[in-house]
Amino acid sequence: MNAKDSGRRLARLDGLRGVAATGVLLYHLANWPGLPVTLGWGAGWVFRSGWTLVDLFFVLSGYVFAHGYGAPGKLRAPGAMTAFWGARIARLWPLHLFMLGLFALFAWGGGNTLQHLIAHAFMLQGLDPMTARSFNSASWSLTIEMLCYGVFCLGAWLGNRPLMWITVLAVVGCGWWLAVLGHPGGPWFGETVPRGVFGFFMGQLLWRTRDHGRRVPAAALVAAMAMGLWLDNGTISPLAPLGFLTWPAAVLLALRLPVMESRPMHWLGQRSFGIYMVHMLPIHAIDALWPPHALGWIGFLTAQTAIIVLTLLAAEATYWSVEMPGRRIIRAGFDAWRDRALSPDGAKRAASA
Repeated sequence: MNAKDSGRRLARLDGLRGVAATGVLLYHLANWPGLPVTLGWGAGWVFRSGWTLVDLFFVLSGYVFAHGYGAPGKLRAPGAMTAFWGARIARLWPLHLFMLGLFALFAWGGGNTLQHLIAHAFMLQGLDPMTARSFNSASWSLTIEMLCYGVFCLGAWLGNRPLMWITVLAVVGCGWWLAVLGHPGGPWFGETVPRGVFGFFMGQLLWRTRDHGRRVPAAALVAAMAMGLWLDNGTISPLAPLGFLTWPAAVLLALRLPVMESRPMHWLGQRSFGIYMVHMLPIHAIDALWPPHALGWIGFLTAQTAIIVLTLLAAEATYWSVEMPGRRIIRAGFDAWRDRALSPDGAKRAASA
């Protein structure tokens, strides 16, 4: 892949990210006992295992970060690390803090305590099961994302070979942990760190072997996806077969499908973070008013449709009013900080400090 191609946005993976975010939304919609509707095979999988689509997020993140920052020495350039972390904080924190504020305003009490609020504010919620269940419970994955960014930055700063070793050890070590020690069914909060590290660095490995991936027949990729889903049913953690087979194959297939960069998929991909971050609030609000198990099938479908519509509208609104302005403000601050540090006067001040 040449330098021009390396800098190009992977639009088709944005579409896949949008599909994954929608799947997580549907999983939380259907995650009730005694539903008044009969779920078919596809909806039944979402009800049982849609939570594992978060692991597809991790694989996508690893692939995109390797694509954007994995060139040898890229993060060692002057100011590159400041720009990297500025972009990451600008991407995640504005909407995270906004939704945390809404949950604190409308859902204080019970497990939503000041201690948990502080942990969420510093994005540490994914390290403790009780904290992860408080406030915006879907945000636990942001903690693991930040952890993976830190490990990736360390490896990229040390050099290409150390990063490769970190990638292989993360995939083998965490993959072994999930396959041997992981629990069947799920989700299990005790597996958050290994599953996130495994998925992220599986994405890194997938990018490093992308030339080989392009030569795999589409039929073989479909078979790998099906095999991972089939192995999901058993006495082992579903995260191992899905992470080794299904999600890597899904990424390679998405890169070949022009429909994944169509206008609807582009819209969905751009709002995927919003869909993921806002959907729990409409679910809690509407399900508190009309518990799904207490409704007939018409009422159930009406209530769940209302949640989907509210989530999409909220994702659109927060994209323009929270995400984009927040990114601009934070990135501008980090850019100014970097420019001061790189200026001759800034270098003199740092040397004399």
